Amino acid sequence: MHKFIVTHRDSELTLLHFIANKLSLSNKKAKQLLDDRLVFVNRKRVWIASYQLKTGDSIEVLPGKTRQPEKKKYDILFNDDCYVIVSKPPGIVTNGQNSIESDLRAQFNSDQIQAVHRLDKDTSGALIFAKNKNAFEEMKKVFKKHEIQKIYRVIVMGKICKPAFTINSPVGGQTAVTHITLLKKGENTSYLEVTTETGRRHQIRIHLASIGHPVIGETEYARKQIENTLHREAKRQMLHAHRISFVHPYTKKKISDTAPIPHDFIQCLRLLFS
Repeated sequence: MHKFIVTHRDSELTLLHFIANKLSLSNKKAKQLLDDRLVFVNRKRVWIASYQLKTGDSIEVLPGKTRQPEKKKYDILFNDDCYVIVSKPPGIVTNGQNSIESDLRAQFNSDQIQAVHRLDKDTSGALIFAKNKNAFEEMKKVFKKHEIQKIYRVIVMGKICKPAFTINSPVGGQTAVTHITLLKKGENTSYLEVTTETGRRHQIRIHLASIGHPVIGETEYARKQIENTLHREAKRQMLHAHRISFVHPYTKKKISDTAPIPHDFIQCLRLLFS
């Protein structure tokens, strides 16, 4: 992590130009650091390029994110004629251009492969893809009926003392229910297992932030100063889709697959709970 204090002369610069000057970067590369939410001003995450600095401001810049190589082969958790479940690494989108979906289409030489659901770019874990349109429609029915179980692991800021509790509050104007179990607690960090009854966009991140325990590495819903240096150093949200379970729409067999916890998540646990 790079650390700077804004001098009187530097205070004439915008945050973008300050970063570019201090790190000898082009404006484009400095903007990428801001877009990736890797810059803190006075311990608050700031990504506005035109942010006007003040004398005495403390600036912290995390190293740039490692870009996902194109057409990567992924760890396959389950594979049959209808579905493939992969272990998604962080740092890549689920579908669209330069996505896991496009990589799997190349890997399996099939344009029919389609993501059944999504994980945020920086969330890791189990992700289901259908191999044809009929399989896609059948799995969507499973999701619509809430006949699928997703279990997440997440590291959050703050000390949670309750062994288990539920958050039931709307997300985006829709009902959202999140069940939380405490796995481990530290002085200012907690490790949780989370399940959801509903699948609203960013539901877990929004719900945890709403009770004052945002996900470590959170870039959108953590607005307060982040006092813990290790919390600020996390390059992505520490949220992992650990296990996914459902009854196969065609074989009627119970499918349950676990995505291994990635290295950066394990390292974060070691640093925060050692």
